[in-house]
Amino acid sequence: MATDNFESTNRIAQKVFEFVKKYDVPTQITVLSHITTQMDTMRRGTPHSMIFQSIAGTEKTNDSFGVTKKLIQEAYQVAFEFGISSGLNLLYFETGQGSEVSVDADEGVDEMTLEARTYGFARYFDPFMVNNVSGFIGPETIYDGKEMIRANLEDHFMGKLMGLPMGMAPCFTNHTPINMDDQQIGTMLLTMAGANFFMGIPHGDDVMLAYQDTSFHDDACLRELMGKKPAPEFHRWLMKKGLMDEHGKLTAMAGDASIFL
Repeated sequence: MATDNFESTNRIAQKVFEFVKKYDVPTQITVLSHITTQMDTMRRGTPHSMIFQSIAGTEKTNDSFGVTKKLIQEAYQVAFEFGISSGLNLLYFETGQGSEVSVDADEGVDEMTLEARTYGFARYFDPFMVNNVSGFIGPETIYDGKEMIRANLEDHFMGKLMGLPMGMAPCFTNHTPINMDDQQIGTMLLTMAGANFFMGIPHGDDVMLAYQDTSFHDDACLRELMGKKPAPEFHRWLMKKGLMDEHGKLTAMAGDASIFL
């Protein structure tokens, strides 16, 4: 099992980098270890495209994450100097309603307001991407399917107002009354509302935190139902590999791992 240290972070990043370079995949590389671990590995030559960190809407919660405004600014400079990306957007944030109350740092403020504050904090740093995961904590923050769907639509709306490059992850832990039907309804609504991206977790089962997220097959299904296509660069790569046609429809080769042999 990977742990949060230089060795594991470097090993994962190096292996992904080898794959990306070998097959010329137009994508980014980041490893979800702590921000300070990523900074250390990047300074020592590990290939990262950007730096990841979870953030929240109160200072006390961010303190519990071991992150401050000053540290994020330092991380950006490290990514700018040592990272492998050519652009200026070098940070990847994760957010989600309920982070503050889960560590008793909500200061009596409701979850949606604190999530809006989080987006303001994120926007300050002009990130490459933000991933919203309202529902991943558990029933103490998002109790049932209606709450999960509502929270995700609220977050999507606020993210658009803030101009964030934000994707959605309508998700739920295995000890809540939420089920796959609720998640699929939420994901469909978010797709129709113009969500920028969803996660692609194998079978939708995040084994690290024991919760259900969106899967690769969810993403493919939603693209086909809604007439969407991948990002242009990635779409061209998929067509080059014979995995998708020009209309965004997967070919018979899609899912055949033998193309990498």
